[in-house]
Amino acid sequence: MIAYYVIKFLKKKFIKGLKKTGGRCNLGRVTVRGRGGGNKVNYRVLDFYRRLNQYGMLIRILYDPNRSGKLGLIIFENSFSCLILIQNKMKIRDVIFLGSYKEEDGEEIKNGYSLPLFHMPLFSILSNIELKPFNGGAICRAASTSSMLIGKTKNKGILKLKSNWELHLPLNCMSSYGSISSKLLNNMYIKKAGKSRGLGFKPKVRGVAKNPCDHPHGGGNGKRSKPKIPVNA
Repeated sequence: MIAYYVIKFLKKKFIKGLKKTGGRCNLGRVTVRGRGGGNKVNYRVLDFYRRLNQYGMLIRILYDPNRSGKLGLIIFENSFSCLILIQNKMKIRDVIFLGSYKEEDGEEIKNGYSLPLFHMPLFSILSNIELKPFNGGAICRAASTSSMLIGKTKNKGILKLKSNWELHLPLNCMSSYGSISSKLLNNMYIKKAGKSRGLGFKPKVRGVAKNPCDHPHGGGNGKRSKPKIPVNA
């Protein structure tokens, strides 16, 4: 029972309010159509830096409405705690290491370890990678995304993304071993219109159904055929 209240307190510590814009700019004008409404969500504050140099245990797997991957609540040896993006095949009570790696230990790098590119072995699958040192993870943060470390030079690490692009990043950039969780997210589909409204998307009106003053495709008598060169969807 005590553990339940401890976890509940830790979860509240990393949650703060999030204000929606409804697709409007600072002047109150609609700049992105089809946005608005949706369920109320809170923002989860994550640790994208991962430089504590501590071993931690995964004690709870959480859902985040603001991103596609799953979150993990980590408690470290020095009683610190944080929320991080977890990798595939991670389970509760798994022990991970976040920080600079100690080579003298000779420990095997496991799924979920966060280390600089310098300590990652070649051809390893990495995610949540920094573009610049101490700037926090910026790439490969969505569900089931990852990149491969295909080479190292004197100062740079060469990463191959799923788009076949290559990135040359400093070797002291942090990265996490393994791909991001929620591998089967692409198999999910929206079953009803209310699900889309809950996500914050409004119904979309076709351009040909509008008036000429509202859209370049608008106007005409009845079902007028689309123009030869459509302006947009």
